[in-house]
Amino acid sequence: MTIYKHCAEEFKNHPDIYWAHLSRLASLLIILNISLFFVSNLINTAGYFYTYYSLILLGVIEVGILLPLGFLDRLSYYLMYLVFLFSSGYFFVSSVLYWIKMSSL
Repeated sequence: MTIYKHCAEEFKNHPDIYWAHLSRLASLLIILNISLFFVSNLINTAGYFYTYYSLILLGVIEVGILLPLGFLDRLSYYLMYLVFLFSSGYFFVSSVLYWIKMSSL
């Protein structure tokens, strides 16, 4: 049995647990993005768009969770949104590092 088949079988047994965790983490990152960069007015509008990219990816994740189109029990559909979540996390961490670097100048 290949690793992917084993993972797909496990995912098919408990998809609700995985989707719930993905949704909670995406919601947490949305709140962190908004509270760190928009409410505190720390976003630099002079050509820095990583915070916006992160929020767009998180919006795509939330829409994909709300409108699953019958693919909710497929591992490949979940992995696609997990990649979106990691990409959004990368943009979020990059935004935080940029904020720290610019605040020290």
